[in-house]
Amino acid sequence: MDYIDTKHVAAELRNRLKASFPGVKFSVRKGTGTASAWISVHWTDGPDTADVEELTRPMQGAQFNGMEDRYESTDNTVTVTVKGRKVTGKPLVDGINPHRDVSDDALKAAAVLWSEAHDGAEPPTSGMLAACVVDGHVIQENWAPQQMWQIASDVVLPQRWAAAKEQTTAQAARTAGTPQEGAEGLTLTHTDEDGTTVTGTRVGDGAADVLKAHGFKWHRKNQYWYAPGSRDQQADNEFMAAVAADLRAADLSVTTAVPEPTPTA
Repeated sequence: MDYIDTKHVAAELRNRLKASFPGVKFSVRKGTGTASAWISVHWTDGPDTADVEELTRPMQGAQFNGMEDRYESTDNTVTVTVKGRKVTGKPLVDGINPHRDVSDDALKAAAVLWSEAHDGAEPPTSGMLAACVVDGHVIQENWAPQQMWQIASDVVLPQRWAAAKEQTTAQAARTAGTPQEGAEGLTLTHTDEDGTTVTGTRVGDGAADVLKAHGFKWHRKNQYWYAPGSRDQQADNEFMAAVAADLRAADLSVTTAVPEPTPTA
């Protein structure tokens, strides 16, 4: 059986990551010395570690058994290009270490979410913070920087990556000339349970910029835009009319469901 040198595996992994996660910049490095059969992968924001490991795991030729303090061979084989020729063989890779960094921008967004979950309080920059719930996610008791990191990692970045993947899908659909789901238009409505919401948007349709300008936020779990603080409140008809007007000005079709004003005694 042929064996594939670590440097060729690293080059192939770099190409696969670029193809699988467009727009994300990866640093793929082969180790040196006693770590020469290891590869490190670093990136900022973007997909989570589990997504990246789906690509890195099949490219390892061995894995470390901590119970017996030894490396064990895998059955993996990889196909790489060496000097213009396709070669398939067992990767000479003992392990691949993926590491995602969190950007300052994501941490700032996390601080905003923490503030919203605490009635607008300014998030501390030090000290131990109590556990809390942010956008449906339980954030563990921790020191302030670590708690902001968890919010960024568990809430902010998954939302952003989901939006990025939707945009890639939408762009591919436009390129292929296929109709996009939700192209029939947007729905702007208000209920006591959900507040003021907008559904039917697609990444890249221009709605996001308009809605963000009006203070809307994206609800990752339910997949709609919502106006913070509008739940269990009477509908603000003037606000909804302004939102609808700006969406239409962006060449978007909008159906509004504005409730009748509550009669006064």
